[in-house]
Amino acid sequence: MPESQQNEQVSLKIIEAQKELTKVKLEDITLVDAAMGSGHVLVYAFDVFLQLYESEGYSKRDATENIIQYNLYGFDIDTRAFQLSYFALSMKAREYNRRFLTLELSPNVFDIPEYTDLSVQDFEDLITTDQQSSDITRLLNAFHDGNSYGSLIHFTDPIDFLEIESIIDTKPGEHQLSFESIELEEKKHKLKEIITVSKLLCRKYTVGVMNPPYMGSGKMNDVLSKYVKRHFTAGKADLFAAFMERLRMFVSANGYYAMITQHAWMFLSSFEKLRQSLTQDTLINMAHLGTRAFEEIGGEVVQSTAFVLKKQNLTEYVGTYERLIDFNSQDKKETAYLAAVRDQTVDYLYRTNQANFKKIPGSPIAYWASKNLIHDFEVGKRMENIVVPKVGLQTGDNKIFLRFWYEVGNQNICYSANTISESTLSGKRWFPYNKGGSYRKWFGNYDYVVNWQDNGKMIKEFTWENGNARSVVRNPRFYFQESITWSDITSGDFSARYRTPGSIFDVVGKSAFKLEKQTDLLSLLGLLNAKVTNYIFKILNPTIHLQTGNFANFPVINSKISVYKQVQVAIEITQNDWNSFEESWDFIRHPLLSHIADDKQTEVGGRLENAFAIWKTEAQERFDQLKANEEELNRIFIDLYGLNDELTPEVEDKEVSVRRADEERDIKSLLSYFIGLVFGRYSLDTLGLAYAGGEWNTDKYQKFVPNKDNLLLLNDDRYFDDDRDIMNRFRTFLAVTFGEEHVQENMDYIAHVIGKKADNSEQAIRKYFVDDFFKDHKKGYQKRPIYWEFNSGKQNGLKALMYLHRYDEGELAMMRTDYMYPLQSRYEERIEKLQQWVQDESVTKTKKQLEKKLKHVTQQLKELKQYDPIVRHVADQRINLDLDDGVLVNYEKLQDGNKILSKL
Repeated sequence: MPESQQNEQVSLKIIEAQKELTKVKLEDITLVDAAMGSGHVLVYAFDVFLQLYESEGYSKRDATENIIQYNLYGFDIDTRAFQLSYFALSMKAREYNRRFLTLELSPNVFDIPEYTDLSVQDFEDLITTDQQSSDITRLLNAFHDGNSYGSLIHFTDPIDFLEIESIIDTKPGEHQLSFESIELEEKKHKLKEIITVSKLLCRKYTVGVMNPPYMGSGKMNDVLSKYVKRHFTAGKADLFAAFMERLRMFVSANGYYAMITQHAWMFLSSFEKLRQSLTQDTLINMAHLGTRAFEEIGGEVVQSTAFVLKKQNLTEYVGTYERLIDFNSQDKKETAYLAAVRDQTVDYLYRTNQANFKKIPGSPIAYWASKNLIHDFEVGKRMENIVVPKVGLQTGDNKIFLRFWYEVGNQNICYSANTISESTLSGKRWFPYNKGGSYRKWFGNYDYVVNWQDNGKMIKEFTWENGNARSVVRNPRFYFQESITWSDITSGDFSARYRTPGSIFDVVGKSAFKLEKQTDLLSLLGLLNAKVTNYIFKILNPTIHLQTGNFANFPVINSKISVYKQVQVAIEITQNDWNSFEESWDFIRHPLLSHIADDKQTEVGGRLENAFAIWKTEAQERFDQLKANEEELNRIFIDLYGLNDELTPEVEDKEVSVRRADEERDIKSLLSYFIGLVFGRYSLDTLGLAYAGGEWNTDKYQKFVPNKDNLLLLNDDRYFDDDRDIMNRFRTFLAVTFGEEHVQENMDYIAHVIGKKADNSEQAIRKYFVDDFFKDHKKGYQKRPIYWEFNSGKQNGLKALMYLHRYDEGELAMMRTDYMYPLQSRYEERIEKLQQWVQDESVTKTKKQLEKKLKHVTQQLKELKQYDPIVRHVADQRINLDLDDGVLVNYEKLQDGNKILSKL
């Protein structure tokens, strides 16, 4: 990549540092790979050196000897990797010098030794000075764990290797050899190996290169962790960062070092000291590769960057940066890079002064930041001076302490606590819990509740076996306060939401709270959901984890234009959208039924299709209004931050956080609402939840009365003409809501929308309930279903739904006596009729259809009979379920290893 144009001052410094280069011999140019692996980089470097030597007039044979002897060096802790590197370089040398293998030359690559059986006492008879004793002790201590430290080994104080080597050169006496003297010679040989490697580890090299190993600090063993923390404080967060520090140590003044690493060090606060250390030197070039830089590594987690640094402080140096993160394959990145080499006007090549990085809080390597954006950081007020960003509770085990809100009894949830004292006084067990969630702006992701009974007593007392606390209760004084919240993981664009008072927040549902009473959270939310903010956060930290430190460093520029009303409308729109579906605890009534009793009833005209059309229009208007709102906010803040040349206000449809109408999804959700009505979870006479645990109140149900029993059969044909049959109940539901005279046309419409093939509409809808309802229910309720499906097997001999919150110990006994036995009788009657019809039928085609039906019902009867003793076994246990235990625990308890329920 051609170097960028430098100012006169920088050019003079470069010339001054390089004026001695004309006197440097090729033999004096050294390259080290501190984690060589199988030697790929060294083999490539061999070819580069060969070209240099040939340009100086050397023969390939003579050049080969020099390269192996003087130019290339490598270290690793893996013996097999060392062997491969040694072999690869030897074969490379043999390629150009046929006599190489007969020469007394070995590649300068080394397996870092580890000797745990050596101590300074082994050499006490040979040591003559305190300095020798001290130096040997330091060497042996370092290589006691050589396989852990590898080339990270270095010595802060110099070691007098000549003095120690004099010990090794001491010859044994002329007297007869003994076992002790032989053992001493072996130990001297080991010490010699340590000295050889140590001298090279202490050496300075012209060029350092490496692809370092990776290991987070939490995964290091105690030995390595202590060593890294002691010697590499700036890079202690990850092993690769420690090697970045170490490679810099290897390189001589005015030398170069180059690496390919994960890009986290460029942005995360845990690497800020490392960035400050490295930018004492000069960033010459960087190819920011991003994801999918290597075909062998897929996914979005591994994001790479390759870079070259010069060990010279040139604060005004203009480096070259190739932003290749938007090219989504190895080949495309390579093609784009080479195109930038040929044409430096491409829009993904940046040239910037690295001094600009320090103008941004945290000093991220934000090479693509424009002058206007850097100015925003200089004049803006830090976010941390307006709100207080915090991380919250870490329970220690979410399976124990968290539930989706719909799993537990609603009477045990307190939604209205504003303080910890109010939560304690409520006597409730469960409280709303902010756990982040998926991309969504303005309002939403109210999914979880946490067990905070008695001020979190159980969580606070939750310990490991050794008595250490497993939970971490952070920032409790902010619990239950209103906030702005965002999710820890932001693989896409940033999104922030308003969180009403009443919630506890956790470590991934990061939150910001009012610094002062007059703090305007809503206007701030408008800024946070604007394009400007996403753009700036990608500067501060483009990794998938947005930290509170990045949030705190955001520059807020005061505006005279109020955006309070736009934000208030955006929250209202998204809140209405969130509450339109039953997964919200503030769900009131299904949107397709919202007009059957108001002034639009005439417009509906008893037709469900008309109700959907009205809902579709409303949803689209809501969508369009929110989109227009967001584009207006974008215009305001893009202009305020001076980023008109970099951003446009337009919002893509996929970025709008409300749902348009979806005919199939919304009709199926109506069928789910109907199931809720059958079981009494909802009522046509009561807004919101009618029953989700606690005391049953029959007064709530007038228009549509729930089933007396907590059971609803899902038969694939009509066997009952009462409330046990799902389609009898569904017809009643349609008659009550849209009118008796419109039942059939509404059935036809529903059957058309859900798309199940059948002889008629009733059979199509029935087929959906039998085949697909529970699958859809599981998906909608995130594998924590509240309607459970009894399932006898593949023949659907018995399928039935039960509402978890109405379950009692006699449920299964009731199911056997009132449902399974009568169903068995119906099967027997049907079989008898089919047998007669088959016997009487003369038309071959019809006869085969009847025979097929007969076989199916016979199999269903057989399956039902086989299922009965399994159910009886569980029924006899009278299993008690505790809603507080959650769906997973209770589901497994009722299955009792017998699989009487459909799989979760």
